[in-house]
This record gives sequence, C-alpha cells and structure tokens, in this order.
Amino acid sequence: MPANLPPQYFEAERRFREAKTDEEKLGALKQMLAIMPKHKGTDKLQADLRRRISKLKKAAEQRKKQKKGFSIVIEKEGAGQVVLIGYPNVGKSRIIKSLTNATPEVAPYPFTTRQPAAAMMPFDHIQIQLVDSSPITSDYLDFWMIGIIRNSDAVILVADLSSDNPVKQVDGVLKNLLESKINLTREEKETDPRDGIAHKKTMIVGNKAEQDRSGEKFGILKKLYGKAFPIICVSAENDDNMDSLKKEIYKLLGIMRVYTKEPGENPDFDDPVILKIGGTVKEAALEIHKDFAYNLKYARVWGHAKFDGQKVEKDHILQDEDVVEFHI
Repeated sequence: MPANLPPQYFEAERRFREAKTDEEKLGALKQMLAIMPKHKGTDKLQADLRRRISKLKKAAEQRKKQKKGFSIVIEKEGAGQVVLIGYPNVGKSRIIKSLTNATPEVAPYPFTTRQPAAAMMPFDHIQIQLVDSSPITSDYLDFWMIGIIRNSDAVILVADLSSDNPVKQVDGVLKNLLESKINLTREEKETDPRDGIAHKKTMIVGNKAEQDRSGEKFGILKKLYGKAFPIICVSAENDDNMDSLKKEIYKLLGIMRVYTKEPGENPDFDDPVILKIGGTVKEAALEIHKDFAYNLKYARVWGHAKFDGQKVEKDHILQDEDVVEFHI
C-alpha cells in the first residue's frame, strides 16, 4: 500500500534537514509523525520516526545529566585570570610554558590538553593566572569550557601562523562560542540578562611566527581583526616577542598596581593593591579593609599627582604604580 504522504509532511521533512539544533530536529520529526496517515503502508515509516525521536530524546537527557553532574572550576588567583583558547596544536601550552614556570604537556599531536590547567605568570611585582584549555574548533567545544571562559577575566585566542588558514581558525572559534552565548570582543561589557550573552575581553595572538617568515599570514590576521581586537605576533618556540606579550596581557586585564606606604617609611613594592583602571583612593583602602576605608580622612600620593606627596581626598583617581600613604 502506498504511503500517500501529504505536502505538509514533506515541508516538515525539509525543516528537519535544515535544522541546526536537536530541539529543532525533534520538533520536525514529531510534526512528521503527527501529519503522516496511519495505515499499513506507513507502518515502517512510523516505526522509523518513533525510533529517531526516541534516540534524540535520550541524547538530550544524557547531555542534561552530564551538565548537571560534572563541571570544572578554576579558582582565581593573582591579579587576574586569563584563559588561552584555540584550535588543536596552535601552541597554547607552549606559550604558557614560556611565560610561566609551569611544565604543561607539549606535543605535536592534537587534543593534548584534555582539562584546563592553571599556572602563574610573574609580571612586575604581581602574578597573573594563565589557564590552558582543551581545544575549540568550529564544531567542537567541551561543554565545561563554557563556564571556564565565562568566569575568566579575559581571553587570549591563539592562531597558528604555520597553518594553511589561521583566519579560518579564528572565525571557527568566534562563531562556535557565540552559539554558546559567549561574545569575544575588544571592550569589556556586562552580561545583558535579556539575552544572557557574556562579552569577554579578548586578544588575538598569532603564534609560530618562525614559520611565517614573510609575515604574510599575520598581516592578513591583523588586517581582518586588528580593529576588533588587540593582536600580537609571537614565537613561543623561540621566545620571540614574549616579553611584549606579557605587557599586552597586563593591559588586556584593564588593571593597575597601587603601592602603599606608612608615614616616614619606604613603599611596599612586593604586595601592590590591584584595582581596575580608574580606581580611587577609597577603593584602594577598601581592598585593605572596609573599616580602614570608613575611617580614612585623606591620603598622600606619589607618582602621577601634581607633585610628590600631594594631599588628596577619597575620590581621587589613582593611576598605575602610584604610591599611596593613607591617613586615618
């Protein structure tokens, strides 16, 4: 007996073929089953649709259980947390090894890093936490990586200048993360609760510059992304431009160091107060203790004040490497 399927069935079948998510596929399959005439000629087709619907439901339930039962959290340490992301074998682990005292696994085969690992990068009296992560491609993203990136202070997107198409790598990561409600951008921005998209301050690093001697591939990257992101070219293998990368990472975090001193004593350069750029004397005092800030009468500032030891009020805006003497 012929199936004699109506036009609406084929329209639902087209939507199934074009569906991008499991939810869309499941909806189309259910509609196909509902529209289909019920007789002996469609028995096998009905059974096949029910099997496919059941398979999609089980897969969705399994993903929910995995997300509920397993997560990875990297506790923040130091002046800021920066996550390195990118395609397999772009050199994330090699960069971290060069910038820190850590010894992550570095190998010429893909997907070496399976779970995130943190290491501390020293920079001018402070420590910045760098997080090595599992690879991201245009169609691969470990679900727990979403939380790692959203929780970070900034992101470094690494592209491989020895690859045939580093632009494809950058595009693939950007699009995959955006589908997971993470927008990589130059400027820091609060998450809008209406759409749930996290906007993460990001820098692009073109690695393996020793294999792009003409600079052609990095030039293309800079032309395409130089206005959208800070971008720098390095060779972690040869330690080329790594000191500049340290400075750029510090700038990416948008923070500043404020040193404190007791009256009549020398400044303490070993343990600076870390503030966001634009922070005030009061905010620096709050980092020490809330009662200390409450009782603060005024401060004296050396560095970027009009003159050394200038007396300032609580709302005085500090700058990087200012020295502050609190008076209560």
